[in-house]
Amino acid sequence: MHSTDMITPAKNNGAGDERYTAVIDVGSGSARAVVMQVNPGGGVEIVAQQRVNLNLMSHVNDAGMIDGAAVSSTLDALEDFALIARGHGIQVIHAVGTAALRESGNAAAIINAALDRFGVPLRLIDGRDEAAYCFIGAIHGLPVAGGILADIGGGSMEIVRFGQRAILDSVSLPLGSLRIANQFRLNDLPKAADVHSAYEHVHTTLAEAGVPALSAGESLVGSGGSVRLLSRLDRGREPYPIIKVHGYRIDANALSEQARALAVVSRSERTKIDGMNPERSHSIVGGAVAAHALSQYVNGDSILVSGQGLREGLARHPGPLPRDCSVSVPPLSLVRMASLTDLVARFVPRFSQRGERRAALAGCIGALAWENQEPKMTWALECAAFLLDIGNAIDFYNRLNRTASIIVRTDLPGFTHRESARIAAILLECERGRIPRRFRRSRLLPGEDVQLIEQAAVILVLADELDSRLPPGCPANAVQAARQGGKMTVRTPGWSAVAAPELSARWLKAFGENIQVTRCEK
Repeated sequence: MHSTDMITPAKNNGAGDERYTAVIDVGSGSARAVVMQVNPGGGVEIVAQQRVNLNLMSHVNDAGMIDGAAVSSTLDALEDFALIARGHGIQVIHAVGTAALRESGNAAAIINAALDRFGVPLRLIDGRDEAAYCFIGAIHGLPVAGGILADIGGGSMEIVRFGQRAILDSVSLPLGSLRIANQFRLNDLPKAADVHSAYEHVHTTLAEAGVPALSAGESLVGSGGSVRLLSRLDRGREPYPIIKVHGYRIDANALSEQARALAVVSRSERTKIDGMNPERSHSIVGGAVAAHALSQYVNGDSILVSGQGLREGLARHPGPLPRDCSVSVPPLSLVRMASLTDLVARFVPRFSQRGERRAALAGCIGALAWENQEPKMTWALECAAFLLDIGNAIDFYNRLNRTASIIVRTDLPGFTHRESARIAAILLECERGRIPRRFRRSRLLPGEDVQLIEQAAVILVLADELDSRLPPGCPANAVQAARQGGKMTVRTPGWSAVAAPELSARWLKAFGENIQVTRCEK
């Protein structure tokens, strides 16, 4: 392993809207855009997120070039990501490319097109910088002082040895989940000999890189999509009261069992496993082998899971890393106190025009879809759209559920219980794809409400997707909707080829008719 320079993360206040920072990560497996708020204490709140599965590592030809279809898909994703960032008032976007782009011979074409066409300054970061950003993101909120961090991406594994919450050295190795799965044919019902060869390859690569074993009192920390997925699968084996992934610990023996169990079923069977992300079903065996082989090699009895990584590191310290000082994260005592302060501050009222605009969009589309025949449900839909973001204060990934939970537990002056039930049911249907039994069996929701709530949930999805791509100050009436001949058409200033890929199917299922959303130039 090679010694790195070290830095102390810089404080970042974002750009455009000072609260927010936009980060784009073009990885070897998927690309993501995340709009985040970095709180004064260093805590990160997700405001918006979009993910596109690119699998770039699988689209590099023998000449080391990313094929044309993958280049086009990458640019489509970057266009949509830029729309989302600017829809939140952010003009300066922090975008990075990792292993697959680093190794390709035509990354410059993507970089140039991203800047020229969308104003996105995509930069390639080397393994050293990737490891440092992963460290800043992953270790900040974990109760660890020293050990080894392994961020397992699609193309590479960034390994950081750290002590006293500062980087000691790091190395980037070609041991990403997608790379291992492709190289050793682990995608679908792999042979036992191929799995064994993959384990040996990981051990050999770690040894050649000089990765040390853990010392007494040190921890093995894992981050990246594969590690997070493995933790979710493990957590589902027995009752576990804490929902969040960040800070979960996977026992090495359980990890071994997972790697073995995932390898003996087909890819299609893996997609049916409770908690499985279907988009990772082809690469998860590679990720499980890489994680378990690493724990074996460093003599780790478990992996402490970080739910954060590269993107959160970039949000905390955007821009290039200086080379003349050390990379460290704040002492744990300060982090704990700051996290309590940030948590309390989340519940200070924050007023935004976004909820009003989203509600106006939902109300307009609802009135068209129901031909002005359902004023009570339209009102409930508008309220759900207006209140949607309050769940962000607790948990972005479950914000609809959290908002519904707040609504059914909070006194809402002026609202009947039936109105509150309708609003909560719309949010829960939107998130889960079904109305919970406790609502269906309640006298507050008669049978005729069920189909309307299912339709309202789809309208809410559409309104939220439209709103997230409109820049601040853009009025709701910039979006034009019409319904004619059994088809809903929507024209909006902000839309792209990869926006809301499941919307058409959901609309057709709910309303029995088609919908078309197009981008207008003005």
